[in-house]
Amino acid sequence: MPVFEAERLATEHAGWIDRHVARIAAARERLAERPALGEGRVLLVGGAPCRVSAVDARAERPARGRVEEVPGGVIVRLGLDGRDTAALLEPWLRGRAREMLGERVSAHASGLCVRPGRISVRDQRSRWASASASGSLSFSWRLVLAPPFVLDSVVVHELAHLRIRNHSKRFWNLVERHAPRTPEARRWLREHATELRAALD
Repeated sequence: MPVFEAERLATEHAGWIDRHVARIAAARERLAERPALGEGRVLLVGGAPCRVSAVDARAERPARGRVEEVPGGVIVRLGLDGRDTAALLEPWLRGRAREMLGERVSAHASGLCVRPGRISVRDQRSRWASASASGSLSFSWRLVLAPPFVLDSVVVHELAHLRIRNHSKRFWNLVERHAPRTPEARRWLREHATELRAALD
């Protein structure tokens, strides 16, 4: 396309471009302001603030590092296995995600009149969740770091796909009937995607 046409499009959509540039800049600013992981960074886990502290426990000669839950957060005890704070914390968060997602799928499935199959928890980069035609559900473990209404909205979205495989008006009506805050949840995920993906960086 000619340069003048690109310039015309950029001018025509300047407001949209400015909004997205501002959103990205705000996300980068929030990331830059965080304490280092293990030095008091607070993660939202299942809607509750969780302060992450790391302790070098190698002098006690534990073979493996571990995550210890304490009031208001976790202490990551680094061991002789050489795994760092993020490597120890991720499996713990995946476990929490598996529990919460299982609970929420069970809570919403009957209301949507569906019988989901296997639930898997992964580190999906391109989408937050998916539903197969066979009824299997797959979720990103990082949803455990989102507010509960966001996680609920994603769960309902995937369960609704077990009934309606497209994104028609009928589909969105079904989703919003069972998760009324879905538009807000979608906005939250757009605005905070960078932070969720960089939570353990």
